[in-house]
Amino acid sequence: MLRISARSVRAHRARMALSVLVVALGVGFVVGTLVLSATIDAAFTGLFTSGAADVTASPRAAFAVEVEDQAISGAVATVPATAVAAVAAVPGVAAAHGEVATQDVTVVDAGGHAVGPSSGAPTLGYNWYPRAHPIATLRTGRAPTGPGEVVLDAPSAAAAHLVLGAPVRLITPAAATPATLVGLADPGPANPGVGLVFLDTPTAQAALLGQPGRFTAVTADAVPGTADAAVAPAVQHALGPAVTVATREQQASSAAARVGAFLSTVTDALLGAGGVAVLVGSFLIVNTFTLLVAGRTRELGLLRAVGARPGQVTGMVLGEAVLVGVLGASVGLGAGIGLCAALEAALRGFGVDLSAVGLSIPASTVPAAYLLGVGVTVAAAWLPAGRAGRAAPTAVLREAAAPTEDGAGRGRTVAGAAVLLVAAGALLTAALVVPHTGLTVGAVLFAVGVAASLVGLVLAGPALARTLVACLSAGYRRLFGTVGALARGNTTRHPRRTATTAAALAVGVALVTGLGTLASSLDTSITRDIAGSTGADYVLSGRGGQPLPPQVTDTVRALPEVATLTRQRYAPADLGGSQVSVSGVDTATLDTTTRPQYVAGDTSALTQGGIDVDQATAAADGLTLGSPVHIVFLDGTPADLTVGAISRPPVGGGKDGSTFQVSLDTLSRYQPLTKDFTVYLGAAPGAAPALGDALHQALTDAPQVTIENRADHQNALRGQVALVLDLLYGLLALAVVIAVLGVVNTLGLSVIERRREIGLLRAVGATRAQIRGLIRLEALAVAVHGTALGLVLGLGWGVSGQRLLVGYGVTALSVPWATLAALALGTALVGLLAAIIPARRAARTDLLTALIAV
Repeated sequence: MLRISARSVRAHRARMALSVLVVALGVGFVVGTLVLSATIDAAFTGLFTSGAADVTASPRAAFAVEVEDQAISGAVATVPATAVAAVAAVPGVAAAHGEVATQDVTVVDAGGHAVGPSSGAPTLGYNWYPRAHPIATLRTGRAPTGPGEVVLDAPSAAAAHLVLGAPVRLITPAAATPATLVGLADPGPANPGVGLVFLDTPTAQAALLGQPGRFTAVTADAVPGTADAAVAPAVQHALGPAVTVATREQQASSAAARVGAFLSTVTDALLGAGGVAVLVGSFLIVNTFTLLVAGRTRELGLLRAVGARPGQVTGMVLGEAVLVGVLGASVGLGAGIGLCAALEAALRGFGVDLSAVGLSIPASTVPAAYLLGVGVTVAAAWLPAGRAGRAAPTAVLREAAAPTEDGAGRGRTVAGAAVLLVAAGALLTAALVVPHTGLTVGAVLFAVGVAASLVGLVLAGPALARTLVACLSAGYRRLFGTVGALARGNTTRHPRRTATTAAALAVGVALVTGLGTLASSLDTSITRDIAGSTGADYVLSGRGGQPLPPQVTDTVRALPEVATLTRQRYAPADLGGSQVSVSGVDTATLDTTTRPQYVAGDTSALTQGGIDVDQATAAADGLTLGSPVHIVFLDGTPADLTVGAISRPPVGGGKDGSTFQVSLDTLSRYQPLTKDFTVYLGAAPGAAPALGDALHQALTDAPQVTIENRADHQNALRGQVALVLDLLYGLLALAVVIAVLGVVNTLGLSVIERRREIGLLRAVGATRAQIRGLIRLEALAVAVHGTALGLVLGLGWGVSGQRLLVGYGVTALSVPWATLAALALGTALVGLLAAIIPARRAARTDLLTALIAV
């Protein structure tokens, strides 16, 4: 039977080609993700391994937090200088040093232009001290020895045309420091494009941290022959529970994960593309094997007649699926590695050089590729293989190539209807219960609803196809005569084939419709939220989420064009096991600049030390005015506050990641080192037109500051959403392409299966043009049917998703009707285009060959 499977795949290789292609697409994107992730991890691990000390002691955080969330506060956790001496006295430690390290550094040349990696990778700032494992070595010049001296990595300096003696400025949330370039450092081959800047220790403490006499960590070099793992517990004992101690390998892995996160969007996109390809492609594979089994009824019946058992026939078809999966996985494995190599070369053009480590292929890549490729193909072919095993031996006596009954049975239809009802109930419940149970429960219900709707679509698909296609093509006879009637009959006579072909298109359209509805709702909500809550004429913020140095606020405050100034700072905190963000604002001008939309209480309560909680969080946690709120900040500082106001959540706010608002004085009481993250400015009467020019002139020497008027600020927020949506729409375009391949594949197999039918039509006088029209009309009916199902599913997903995110400020439901109309017309056109090749093949069918086809 295995030999028969192999011969069958060879005999039907043209029919299997698209299935192999779809499997290869899915596997290729997943392999590319695995390889690129491993390569990035190896590059950054190599960077930090080369510079990590044997043992490093860092301040302990009260809870785990993403590095981006910690950086927005501008406060850097530190240890006192006495910790260095304590570590140096530990047995097994050869030397101990205090380290200053931060990644919130902007280097500016004399012309006010930023100096650093063109890739967007961070510039890391360090103090220079003798290291057993140096981060970089001097290429030319000397080490910094006092105030006003700096060493830069040579690639960044060369890109900015800086030479020794050139004046530069270092800008951090702590200070803006003028300096002279006294040395160029070679970052070594392990550096993937990260910028480096070095200062002497006292200057680094003042310029990078704003905390003289403090360090971000204490590094220890172990005595030769002493294991790092043996020294680490002793260092922990010497410093106590206030610090976290990590060996060189542990520190390198942690740092690599944090700094490498800026490339995670690429890997997420690849993984999403692979998931979309696998999901939509599975429908194509199902249809391929369904049609192949249906077209080989006589062959399978002959096997049964000569003694093949049902299990052997089923195994034969599954063997074919295994071979298709192996071929697709093999092609996808090579394509994925090639894709990663192309991305690595593209990243090198943007300044991210991963060539030092080469492509890192994890050991799990090859097994994962074949497991995915074979697993998806076998799973998709399982039901058609089962039907093949049930082929009756008497089928060899029948002339019909395929049964006319196509699986739209009553039991299947009832089961599909029941599952669709479950899906509708889950989506409806998700939309209604979120304000009372929080996002987590609603998300689970939403996921159940989406999954159930897909299952219901598959189960009830034949019944829907038989009914809806008949309705959608009701005008075929009147418009196209006999050809139209034949096309309508063909699509309704085989509802399973029609349903499976349309399902792939329906999923693609549903994804586009659902995400389009969410995108439109989010865009409308952002526009309405900013229009109603932003009274500032201009907004200042740091590029890349970097807090603003105090000089920026002081500079703009002195401008005569500025009438009101509202500072906003952030600090991560923990509320009952959930990470939240506490925002501190100037309450004196809050009502005129950010205009919080209170549903209870007012700004005066914040002035008196109260906390403003968003409405969704208050409902989920049962908070009312006067309720106590206990939070713990990242450094372990506790705060017991009282709810003084409840407000509508802004876009992005809500339970699980909420932003709580307090006065700036209250936040400074618990977190005095936080820096301004956003500054809202109101213009003096009549000075609004001149304020923009005044700000740009006053902040010429601060290129890290983003200056936005109200419209720019709104567009920037909408642009962030648009960037993500463009990526998602790219993935969805892949889904539509695969769905179109499914239509092409189904029509092509249908033409092969119906050679005798087409021959008979030609024999009774059908012209080639009529045969082409027949195939095109069938494709159009399938495309319109799939589009209609996708629009209904997508609208259900989009509306439920919007209601799910009401607590996150997505309060406006906006359906992009124009986009959906264009989508519907586009898919109809795609259906016609997909039929071009199959229709041409059908029209060229040789009449005599078709009539004698077995």
